[in-house]
Amino acid sequence: MIDLFSWEAEEAILGYLLNPNIELEKKHQTLQIIEPDYFDSSTYRNIFTYIKTLRVFDKIVLWDKINSDINNTNLEAKDISDIEELITEAELNSYVEILLDRYQRRKLFKMGDDIKNNISKGDDPFDIALGTQNKLMGLSSRSQLETNQELLDKVLNEDQGDILSTGYEVIDSFVGGYTRGMIITIAGDSGHLKTTLALDKAFNMATRNPKIKVAIFSKEMLAVDLMKKMIARICKIPTPLIFSQQYDKEFVRKKMMEVEPWANNRIRIINPNSFSGVADIAKIQMTHRFDVWFLDFIQLLEFAKTAANSSDYNIQIGQNMRNLQALALATHSVGVILSQVKKGVEQRRIMRPTISDIEWSGLIKQLSSYIFFSYYPGKYYGWNAMSADKYFLIAEKTRFAESFYLPMHVNAALGVFKEITDVDQRTALSNELQMLIE
Repeated sequence: MIDLFSWEAEEAILGYLLNPNIELEKKHQTLQIIEPDYFDSSTYRNIFTYIKTLRVFDKIVLWDKINSDINNTNLEAKDISDIEELITEAELNSYVEILLDRYQRRKLFKMGDDIKNNISKGDDPFDIALGTQNKLMGLSSRSQLETNQELLDKVLNEDQGDILSTGYEVIDSFVGGYTRGMIITIAGDSGHLKTTLALDKAFNMATRNPKIKVAIFSKEMLAVDLMKKMIARICKIPTPLIFSQQYDKEFVRKKMMEVEPWANNRIRIINPNSFSGVADIAKIQMTHRFDVWFLDFIQLLEFAKTAANSSDYNIQIGQNMRNLQALALATHSVGVILSQVKKGVEQRRIMRPTISDIEWSGLIKQLSSYIFFSYYPGKYYGWNAMSADKYFLIAEKTRFAESFYLPMHVNAALGVFKEITDVDQRTALSNELQMLIE
């Protein structure tokens, strides 16, 4: 039989808190690492709750407070007076460890029952696995903390493969690359080249990080349409000609095989028919272990339940975002999430999206390490005001760098973005944009 509780440890810790010979500061420190749920005995749990809430460590005063509480219907004076006060400071750590261990055993035991019940109800096994992963990540004992020296060693011994190039030299110089476990969001209005940028970024990341595998999950475009955009990019054939089949197919076959990431399947387009929700993405990711995966776009991802209104959408997108972050952490990968922005940006005086324009943006903002806006100003202001080859990537939120505007040259028909390495030229284009939008 699994030992799920230790009433001895529970009473001993209460005895420590009620021991008049223990310094008050040390009792307060103990309260910081223990929660009422750690106690299995309802009597001990209620006593601890009163101690923690009232910060009272004297038996007589504690009982007086409890007895005067009209909500108290369970505790008696004997419950307080019978607690032994013999535990010493030296014994405390052992009893705390026992208390945490039994608490975690109870949680794991309940988790096992929940898994069995969910399976018997016919719930998706990968959805169950992902939820279990989230719960397990929160079960680590609070006493198992890394020392400062261990954290320092982890940083100093960080493997080069743990930091991935963003795919662009200039962005790398600003943010230092992406750390595995991060979620990156690229947001923008329809027609502002989000998907086109994602494909270009995928190839650039695969090229600059020569050992990684990249997956592209898209609910917006068919796999064959994404492949046509890839052909346009690699073979320098405008997309209208690809879609109208006015191109040399043998040339394309030969040219595509010359591109190492594509020829060696380090870039994979995931057929949209093979996934609908996070559980399906998790199934594929857990099987193939891609280092970077793109999702185009999060608002099209299936929800766990039917959303009846905007509040439900917000909750569901938030839950999907949490699960995607957990997936990135669990598989030691980087997730790049594409997001739509609300309609109406073009009706404002300053036609540029901001974070508040991201649809159902709550946890997208909080859980993203970086939020970039794909901004094609000619779509808003007209091509006479800003030519079609001028594109801007706007870093609105960055966890480890300042916000910035990054002008780039783009050939939208080919899906190719070109960095501008000259600082003066970047500054001039940024100034041109500022004058336009202001």
